[in-house]
Amino acid sequence: MSERRRAAAVIVRDGRVLMVHERSRRSGGGEWWTLPGGGLQPGETAEDAVRREVFEETGLVVSDLRYVLEMPYPSGMTSVFAVSVADGEPRAGRDDGSGPEPLGLDWLPVPELPIETSGVPVPPLMVVLPTMGSPVERASAVDW
Repeated sequence: MSERRRAAAVIVRDGRVLMVHERSRRSGGGEWWTLPGGGLQPGETAEDAVRREVFEETGLVVSDLRYVLEMPYPSGMTSVFAVSVADGEPRAGRDDGSGPEPLGLDWLPVPELPIETSGVPVPPLMVVLPTMGSPVERASAVDW
């Protein structure tokens, strides 16, 4: 795991958590669901990064956030925040051609609550989808 710092948002609405669906640009790299978030830019705090990443990836504006915990991620340790957003519906962010290809967003069922998350339903930061046939089979493979 690299030393890159990241920030991620847990956004819950009606018992569901907002997740981002992405695909690797590398041949055979696969697809996954992940929390909205990404790497900290030079001089940026984790709080500022999560606000920026939530807007870039979902179009939602963060109205409040609370630090929850640190979790490992393939590209570095991630500061996870419980995030409240202003009213509005999420929309997939613009694909700038760098990083993973954004495929969409969805509200997925909240996972079971581990005690160490202080009541915030933190799913695994990345749920890798097995390589299967149809999109319906791939979507049903997400299971906390």
